[in-house]
Amino acid sequence: MHLHTRYSDGLTRIPRLLSHAEKHGIGVAITDHTEIRGALEACADPRDILVIPGIELETREGPHLLVYFYTPGDLEDFFGTYTRERNRRYGGLPGSLTVSECLILAGSFDCLRVAAHPFGYFGINRGVLKCVEKEMLPGVLPLLDGIEVICGGMSAGLNGRAVEYAQRHPVPFTGGSDAHILADVGNVLTGAEAGTVEEFLTAVRRRENVVMGASAGVMHKGATAGVIAWSFVPYTVSTIGAYCSVHSRRRPHLISRYRECLSALRGRGEQDRGSEERGEDPRN
Repeated sequence: MHLHTRYSDGLTRIPRLLSHAEKHGIGVAITDHTEIRGALEACADPRDILVIPGIELETREGPHLLVYFYTPGDLEDFFGTYTRERNRRYGGLPGSLTVSECLILAGSFDCLRVAAHPFGYFGINRGVLKCVEKEMLPGVLPLLDGIEVICGGMSAGLNGRAVEYAQRHPVPFTGGSDAHILADVGNVLTGAEAGTVEEFLTAVRRRENVVMGASAGVMHKGATAGVIAWSFVPYTVSTIGAYCSVHSRRRPHLISRYRECLSALRGRGEQDRGSEERGEDPRN
């Protein structure tokens, strides 16, 4: 219930992903970073494969949130609302809403809100429960529907902490490979007796599911790290392009303001010189 495609920071194309899922008899939940094209493409495929439309949201404080929807239409509606709110806040520049804002916004849609890799990563705040421990996110836990207990990208120790938390608290739980390459898809699975997306997500809500799998090996983690790093190249280019686009629209206004200020200074200087010639104090 957690994988990435070429539409965000993965390499996998949707047709290959679905062929892989069909071959191994599994469903997929596509959760690209702040992107829905991969999920929509997979949902439109005619093959009889369970596809859960989802998204992974990045937040201002750092944690990642997985949001799963019952229909691709709900995902589209949410993403449209989310994008409008983010654009309103940042004026078209890249930026993230807070954890609370994301959860509240998603809460008005029919979806399942899950904390991705809740205790990850080492050295950075990418997990909700990690930030809660640091008292960074007051009031957030009641807004969550569940947590990811096994994430293929996390160490066994961090996954173990998530499992222990789910054992102590009656919260829904999921597991996902966090796959960025095809070889990792299916390393972690969430299972339930369900034939539809609605039945599957309902089973997760009721804690009538199981999670199986383990962290990816060192070689796969290394390959994934390389894929993620390379994916930042086009992302960085698009980010720079966004900044240039916004500032190019602002440039005429800034130049006009600069000229007005310069003209005012010149006028002030001429006024002061006239006062000095008349023997007046220019400061009066």
